[in-house]
Amino acid sequence: MDPDLLSLDDLPADARNLINEAERDEIALRDKAEREVDRIRARADRQVAEIQSKVEEDVRTRQRTLLEALKPLQDQCAREGKLDEALAILERVRGLKANLLQAQPDPGSLAGMEHPKPGTSQLFDVTGSTDGAVWGTDVYTSDSSLATAAVHAGVLRPGERSVVRVTFVDTLNVAFVGSDRNGVESASWGPYPVGYRVQRA
Repeated sequence: MDPDLLSLDDLPADARNLINEAERDEIALRDKAEREVDRIRARADRQVAEIQSKVEEDVRTRQRTLLEALKPLQDQCAREGKLDEALAILERVRGLKANLLQAQPDPGSLAGMEHPKPGTSQLFDVTGSTDGAVWGTDVYTSDSSLATAAVHAGVLRPGERSVVRVTFVDTLNVAFVGSDRNGVESASWGPYPVGYRVQRA
């Protein structure tokens, strides 16, 4: 007879009991091992998170130290008429400030943000520009270019990099009025669901 055709029912009761007990033991052993693996993973994840948090704080401390050391060098270069060097240091200082403030990179416009809550604010690392489209004055539609709105609002000069604070405003029943300021001409627009104000952080 083909052994593959034999079923568990063909086994004697004592053999069947031994097999069933062994299978239960195997399942219990695997379950126990899996629980232990889960505990080890959870412990490792906590340790990894603690290490990452510690190194981030150490990096931020080092960046603050570097920032404090660079500022006097920038001032010295400016006093000595070394403007290129002073500007190069200034650009690095602005980058460090953006990192320390945990500012997000310039998104272009804020139209892609899903339902920002009025009154909330976010920080962005922005370089002023006069090239983008802008609607409004002081309060801008969310699809306005942030870099250009910052120049229009007088927060940045063209080409100047800094961290800006964007505060969202409920503008559903507000009409946006255009104006010509700081080399940027903004356009008018009717009611728009979301708008924002921009200021230097």
